[in-house]
Amino acid sequence: MSKRASSKRPPAVHVTLQRASRLHRLVVFLSAAPSGRTAVLAELRIGLRTFYRELELLKKRGIKVRFQKKNYHLVGTREDAEGRLPVPDPELSFAEMAELARCPCPAGERLAGLLAAVVSPPQSPKKRAQRGRSAPKKRGDAGQD
Repeated sequence: MSKRASSKRPPAVHVTLQRASRLHRLVVFLSAAPSGRTAVLAELRIGLRTFYRELELLKKRGIKVRFQKKNYHLVGTREDAEGRLPVPDPELSFAEMAELARCPCPAGERLAGLLAAVVSPPQSPKKRAQRGRSAPKKRGDAGQD
């Protein structure tokens, strides 16, 4: 079985609708042309702390942004970056998840695997062997052996 490049998924990130929109606007803006930090802050109407927080999240998702000659620019294509952006939880029902899982595409296969993991019966945990530990004594048991 061969591994596809897309099988290495970045860590899951839970984002709000507002943050997902801001991340998308950041990617679109940086893909258009290299821009200075002040221009990015003004375009997105964000503060400095939020700007660096968003850059860090892009990095965690595998989206490279290069800082060169006092300008930030997207490394790679806009489409590749958009494919890596996190989206808010769509809060799907089981029926909606099952319907989407029937799609004969990589996303459908991923949803089918996730759905199967949710509906499969839980495995019983293995019992650990006790290592000669005795039950803790109660407070009143101190001299009553």
